[in-house]
Amino acid sequence: MDVPQSEELINELVERVAGEVGVIVYTLRPQREFTDEEISQELGIEINEVRRALFSLYELGIAEYRRKRDEETGWMEYYWKINYSKVRDVILRELMRTKKKLEEKLEMEDSAVYYICINGCLKVKYEMAMEMNFACMRCGAPLDYLDSTAAKQKIIEEMDKIEDMISNIRQERNN
Repeated sequence: MDVPQSEELINELVERVAGEVGVIVYTLRPQREFTDEEISQELGIEINEVRRALFSLYELGIAEYRRKRDEETGWMEYYWKINYSKVRDVILRELMRTKKKLEEKLEMEDSAVYYICINGCLKVKYEMAMEMNFACMRCGAPLDYLDSTAAKQKIIEEMDKIEDMISNIRQERNN
């Protein structure tokens, strides 16, 4: 099984959360504090896009900022810093969150029997299918039993893959 390394994972995570601009800002690896205006000018990107990306990185836990009032204009200036030392912790937190969601999904699949519309309109638990007289309430087509064995196997495989990623990141951290 090919397990992505932490740098790949963080780039994926940053792109998902902060978009392409977030990835660009993250990969710049600035060595000092910077303002959103400096990044905007350097990259030729609208300042609002840079701000959105930086605040997304802040929400993720990678970026930090401090505010300072500009004496001339009275406006608040934000001085940003990307905290690269927190990256592994952020990845671990997100992987653990994803693993927990998958565990909940697996438990849900295990705890009920499902029926699905033959046209794919909806998926319902057995009890609801009985109430609907095994007919789709949207299109009237029959509801068929849904064998969730393949779906459960896929969830288990994803959980195993995530567990491997978690182990690799913890190992990288200890080296």
